[in-house]
Amino acid sequence: MKVIPLYKLPISFPSVEQVKRKLTEIQSDLWIEHVNKACYEGIWSVLPLRGMTKNREAHPVLQAFQIEESQSESDYCNFPVLDQWPEIQLFLAQLSCPILSVRLMKLAPKAEIKPHRDNGLSIEHGQARLHLCLTTHADVQFMVDGQSVDMAEGELWYINADKTHSVVNFSSEERIHLVIDCVGNDWLRNQLGIAESPSLRNMSSEERFPWLSSLCDKVISCSQEERYGLRPVIREMVVGFSDYLNFELHPDKFRDDGYTLTSQGKAVSPTTAAQCAEEFLRTAVFLRGIHQAILNQRTCSQPVEVLYAGTGPFAMLILPLLTRFSAEQVSVSMLDIHGSSLENLSRLVDAFGVGDRIRGYFCADATVWSSDIQYDLIVSETMKAALKEEPQVSVFARLVPFLKPTGTLIPEEIRLRAFVANESGALVDLGPISTLNRVSCLCLSEGKRFALDTQLTLPDEDAMALEISTEIQVYQTHVLTLNASSLTRLESHQIEGSVNNTDITFEYQFGQVPGYRISRSLSNRVANSFN
Repeated sequence: MKVIPLYKLPISFPSVEQVKRKLTEIQSDLWIEHVNKACYEGIWSVLPLRGMTKNREAHPVLQAFQIEESQSESDYCNFPVLDQWPEIQLFLAQLSCPILSVRLMKLAPKAEIKPHRDNGLSIEHGQARLHLCLTTHADVQFMVDGQSVDMAEGELWYINADKTHSVVNFSSEERIHLVIDCVGNDWLRNQLGIAESPSLRNMSSEERFPWLSSLCDKVISCSQEERYGLRPVIREMVVGFSDYLNFELHPDKFRDDGYTLTSQGKAVSPTTAAQCAEEFLRTAVFLRGIHQAILNQRTCSQPVEVLYAGTGPFAMLILPLLTRFSAEQVSVSMLDIHGSSLENLSRLVDAFGVGDRIRGYFCADATVWSSDIQYDLIVSETMKAALKEEPQVSVFARLVPFLKPTGTLIPEEIRLRAFVANESGALVDLGPISTLNRVSCLCLSEGKRFALDTQLTLPDEDAMALEISTEIQVYQTHVLTLNASSLTRLESHQIEGSVNNTDITFEYQFGQVPGYRISRSLSNRVANSFN
């Protein structure tokens, strides 16, 4: 794909004068000063209009400067303030690509945004930044990759934010842009003059295997420094699978009502399972870790036996790897609670000609399923951050007895830690809560329900919120760290009242809504629980 530093799109904004008048009426306290003060001089401020759904009711700073990302449009929503801008809503509706975040950005007179890069934010990496110019001046200098961008009011431009860019407002007037982050789909690539991706349905059976093999090779061979370049690779896989199956990845007005509520947690719907694959770092780290685990298990002439519990319709964590291993090297059992997922998965397996690597398809609840064989690898990613709501713990506790003595759970470890945020916003580390691994899962399978429980003490300072972090060691050095995906974002729990030197008890609860029950005690007396 050719690299485009900047491009004027053939889309105009006829309501620019009306919006300019409304901009003068915005209350000054609604603008939020940009938090990265080292990146600019003067005044640079933001008004968030759309962002991650989890931040809808959050403080405006979190709405404007989210510390995590998702490439799934379903994780984003319009903030209430956007209702005041029907002109902007109508304009956004013209863009036939998934819209992620939207914000107004204002650069004050004489202010400067210093040269910088937003790593991986470009159409080549699967995500794009669009600038709609609302107010500007001839003395505003916008540079991208050494080129000057002369934007007129009402024009929409694509900016390759992965390239070095900077802005200086030499004028005495404010410069305001509507900045839109979106997914770089075929519609947007076509607007930029880039050829659309080939359709998997239009490929011959002989062409499909090398297509998937090539994409898988890019994931496995990618260096740590180049990992953000995997966004378009993973997206091409997901879009290709969806296209071949005629699977609607992002239905209009999607309601996740296709899930199954098991006795040990929520088994997400096939649609939600497919959308999870779009988190490119999450998918890439699992693929790389599982690939290494299979290589390390190949110590004899027999194929490596793999159980994949919770495949979804794409089996995204194992299917691409089947292009790198033969039937003599790997044998996979596919397990999912939804029959429709397994039917779609079977079609994909046949499409790529890797059916000889499949031991069988099993439609069952993994928390009660039994096996007649022992496995070298048991793979399951059926979780949310802080191990809540979904049945990851119960799945591993049920399946770990079917793991060979030399076998490995994937992920190897899921580590939870507790922090408290004080009045200044700083995080104070309280220590580890639990580690879900083979040892703790064996304890759980033996009925020792307390294996994940612990008690920690709050420090002698004012604590405003309790934060739980999740870190996932997929295999050896392949780790998903804090905020690398939705699985490893901080989970907040508000603390009410004075709790200095209070013991905090973390008790893992099983059942239809699994997760930690957190309670506090003073002088060995349990006080009120908090959420």
